[in-house]
Amino acid sequence: MEFFKLLRHLAYLTALVFFAFFELASSDLVRRTFEFAVFNTGKPVVEDRMLYSADSPELNIKSYVEESILGPVSVDLAPLLTRGTKLRSFMFRDKTVYADFSGEAVIPVPGGLPLFDSFVILNRGIRRNFRYVRDVKLFVNGNEVFFTEFSKIFGAE
Repeated sequence: MEFFKLLRHLAYLTALVFFAFFELASSDLVRRTFEFAVFNTGKPVVEDRMLYSADSPELNIKSYVEESILGPVSVDLAPLLTRGTKLRSFMFRDKTVYADFSGEAVIPVPGGLPLFDSFVILNRGIRRNFRYVRDVKLFVNGNEVFFTEFSKIFGAE
């Protein structure tokens, strides 16, 4: 009798595991990595998040950028951009990302990274998570930021 009880529990556990894997496989979630820095030290830390996958590459990248603007989950990490920064416009054309942020983006985060480093991390994160992106052009209020410096770091495409 005890054997059948154990067998029944094992069958329930197997069914639960099967349904959990099925649910995960059928969901539209995909893992993305986000890089942030520890307040005051600047030590890089990578966070993994599950984001919903859309049908278009443009929507996937836009979702990633918007999630990056929200900042880290951990309170010990500094956000890349100042709170209140908005993504004014976004476009992905000819393997190039164009992202325009509101003016709050130029205000440095107290205890956080310099603005240039934050934009480099965002640029690198887009390229790391979306291998098909060839170039990333970032703007604040319609003006491209760090064009020359990014060309040296990421190579002129």
